Amino acid sequence: MQKNQQNTQRYEEEEIDLKELFKTLMKNKMKIALITSIITIGAVLYAYTAPKRYEAKAVVSVGSIKYSNNGNGNFTLENPNNLVKRLQIKYIENSPKNISLVRNTEGLVEIVVNSSSNKEAKKRLDEIVTALQEDHKKIINDYRALIVANIENLKSQKKELEDGKIKFEGSKQIEYELLSKINDLNLQISPLNINETKLLGNITTNNYSIQPKKKLIVTVAFVTGLILSIFFVFFMEFINSNRKEVKE
Repeated sequence: MQKNQQNTQRYEEEEIDLKELFKTLMKNKMKIALITSIITIGAVLYAYTAPKRYEAKAVVSVGSIKYSNNGNGNFTLENPNNLVKRLQIKYIENSPKNISLVRNTEGLVEIVVNSSSNKEAKKRLDEIVTALQEDHKKIINDYRALIVANIENLKSQKKELEDGKIKFEGSKQIEYELLSKINDLNLQISPLNINETKLLGNITTNNYSIQPKKKLIVTVAFVTGLILSIFFVFFMEFINSNRKEVKE
């Protein structure tokens, strides 16, 4: 019986507290609306006057070289993970927004650049891709130069055998093997076995800016303003009630 009375009393107290809270909110609704409006209007002004940022994206396929006739011997011109880190370090002062590997793919890197206009973002991204392609072309040229040097060395040996400067048993067999190696090396540096680093598709841009995010800014400002204004109202009500108690 006593327990039921305590529960009833507690319920009535909670009901009274909720009524008091509601009365406080209604009494100060103009203050709440004013504070919320000021913060929201400030956010709107910021959202529509802040500098706009535009985005350009590109997906780059890292080149590779096949050095085995059976197709099993392949290596990329640069390890994609190392490439991502290298570009991030290289452009640390004027870094693109994001450089990352494309998920569930092999040798694809996505580069995203932000700038004050689509034209500037596209230009900056094109510079990054062009510089990357030049770096990888140098790797290909060095590889070709090494293979060509080997070919010239083998040709020189073959010519000596053909001219009869070197004669021994089995020289014809060695001459044939040298010719076979020369053909294999020529095949390794053919365009069929060398894939240069290239841009997949075109650099993509949007007609709209990606920053500032107007709707998000205004929504967050409105919610924040509402919460702060309610907190302010209850805080001031608490101070005023304490003052009254002190006077009494």
